[in-house]
Amino acid sequence: MGSGASPKSWAGGRIAVLSPTPTHPQDFGNRKRIFRVCSRYAEQGAAVTFIHYPAELEWRAQIPRRAERAMASAWSQYFTVAPTRLLHTDPKGRHHGIDEWWDPSIGEFLMWLFSVQSFDAFIVNYSWLSKALEFAPRSTFRILDTHDKFSGRRGMLESLGLDAEFFYTTEDEERIALDRADLVWAIKREEAAELARMTRKPVLALPHLDPFTSLARPAPDRDGYLRVGVIGARNNVNRMNITSFLNAAEPIFLNAFAPVKIVIAGSVCSLLEGIASPFVELMGRVENVEDFYSAVDCVAVPMRTSTGLKIKTGEALSLGMPVLSLAHAFEGYEAADPLHKLADFADMARAIVDLSFAARGRLDMLADASRRAHERTAAIIADAFSESDRMVRENGRQFVVAADSRAFVPGSIFNLLLRAMHDDLATLGAVTVLVVKGSAKDIAANPESLDRFRRVAVADDLAGAEALRDDLADLGATVFGVSEFLERMRPAVLFADALHPVLMDGPPETVVFARTDAIALSEGRDDFALPVDGYGRAYVVAPCLSPALAARIAALGIEHVRAPCFWRASEVKFARARDMSGNKVAALLGDADAPAMALATGMARAWGLTPLAIAAPQAGAYIAGLVEGRIAPPAFVVDLSHGQPGLPVLRELLDRLHVPAVVTSGIGLPPSLHVASPPLRARTESELWKAMRALAVEPETAHAAALKQSWSDLESDRGWAWIAQFCARLIENHDAQFV
Repeated sequence: MGSGASPKSWAGGRIAVLSPTPTHPQDFGNRKRIFRVCSRYAEQGAAVTFIHYPAELEWRAQIPRRAERAMASAWSQYFTVAPTRLLHTDPKGRHHGIDEWWDPSIGEFLMWLFSVQSFDAFIVNYSWLSKALEFAPRSTFRILDTHDKFSGRRGMLESLGLDAEFFYTTEDEERIALDRADLVWAIKREEAAELARMTRKPVLALPHLDPFTSLARPAPDRDGYLRVGVIGARNNVNRMNITSFLNAAEPIFLNAFAPVKIVIAGSVCSLLEGIASPFVELMGRVENVEDFYSAVDCVAVPMRTSTGLKIKTGEALSLGMPVLSLAHAFEGYEAADPLHKLADFADMARAIVDLSFAARGRLDMLADASRRAHERTAAIIADAFSESDRMVRENGRQFVVAADSRAFVPGSIFNLLLRAMHDDLATLGAVTVLVVKGSAKDIAANPESLDRFRRVAVADDLAGAEALRDDLADLGATVFGVSEFLERMRPAVLFADALHPVLMDGPPETVVFARTDAIALSEGRDDFALPVDGYGRAYVVAPCLSPALAARIAALGIEHVRAPCFWRASEVKFARARDMSGNKVAALLGDADAPAMALATGMARAWGLTPLAIAAPQAGAYIAGLVEGRIAPPAFVVDLSHGQPGLPVLRELLDRLHVPAVVTSGIGLPPSLHVASPPLRARTESELWKAMRALAVEPETAHAAALKQSWSDLESDRGWAWIAQFCARLIENHDAQFV
């Protein structure tokens, strides 16, 4: 990047995240997990849109303002979707249907959001909200973060003598959720294997870890106790596991006269108030979890049976705490010591006894094992994110429009050209406008255009880009090196409306459409190189070709797509000025030095007309005056341009203003370059004389029928329809390969 900053893998990207739990405060394991996933993408440069469907108890009767403000501050966008149904209801049958907890208000919100913004990826948390994935367009990569495997959960709970609680479903129902995603994240490898058996969609294990921070442990207890910490949230699974552990451990502690205190913290304490044991100390709920860890010598995770990942294990590892864990509770993490995979509660109790009598150095060794386990697990997480990123990139639905900065100036011809195709492209895939020519001031001064085009990248060598980098970032535009941008985006299709040296040699996986008339206006000339080298396929898009341009594209072996300059006629709207001078102007399009121009000028004067010669270099200024309402349209136009780049844009604007035109582009050209059946065609000097006479002296109604047919052809957008179909087929073929 221009400032020398290291590139971020998600710079300029957009991620939407739907969650039934907030990211703030991070006082529960699931909140920490979702916060870390969102933070990872934000740290890599992505704009994160967090959509909160508040399904947790504390949000049901109030709005926790501090949490709401924290989330609004943490993420690029924050939305709350209000529940319109009862939450966490019992199943209608023996199990929940996968969509039994679905709320239509979520779908209504997503329909709006995806219609006004585009995202590279959409992450939905929990399988019971997976229906949300169906609302994302195919251009958005859909990720289901399962957190837990919900099929088989009822049977697991009942085997423990517990009533089924929260959400539980069947494999057939859970398969519906998995199949809605492009990628499934499991919380640990064991569950990834089970989920992969249920679906053909790719499944990756993505455990949870906080960044590593070595927490200072307390000084030895003055009474000689080993203080062993256990922490958990208020649920029956935690209550049952902790109670069973204490029942197994107390006789072992008594028999060994072990100097042990089991310090229990968290909201689970409210379910353990009846415990009376000399080895147990209830700390209760803690405001700051680090206060708990700072008060214990080591941490135990006595979880024999449960679902999902034991995030409390990862939390202890992330703080460098010595950890004793049952093998089940360490699933998802990389063990680095035998005490990380103890067999049962009795085995854990005996290990605690040994540790209570061991030298303090054993705690240091166990803390070092936590650091190693964290490093190994962090590498697995990094690999999973890297593989996920690769899948998102290879989703293959990226379209890039290389544009002139003047496209951000409302009402300019560049703005009209970009707007006329942008939204239709966005229905096929994610569209990024890459500004490669002009001035960054045009962009910063027009935030409404940034909102309109949604995804904007700015070349770092654009005039003023570095000075305005922070201002542009605040408006949602990212400054990139163009080479870096193409390497990261790997677009399926590039539409070149403006040129940059890097675009002259493109990526082989990209198809390029060079819109020569837009380029000519941007360059202010009609002789420019075409972006051809390196691309998988290259096309020139123009309503007609000049002989010189036709010869060049034939020599380069590229194809011509005959299409109007404007994709959608509905976007071509501007004020029409009126000429009050009384002069009848005939606009003559073409090279001022051409013999035909002198001939047409003389004919115009002979019929009492005011001739106005417009060559390609002057077309930009005339077009600007026309669309800004400063210049009145001429009485008619004589097209002598032979398709000279830049002039077809003007000709099309005049056609859309229903200005009659005499077409002479067939004179001296091969049949392949003829305009099909123009209403007023002049192939000889005599025909030109007659056509100009007719328009000068005959009533306007005389040619209405013929001109109406021409203008209706223009509205058909037949050439652009071919391009849209080409892009759709390209994406469909890629989807088949991707699957």
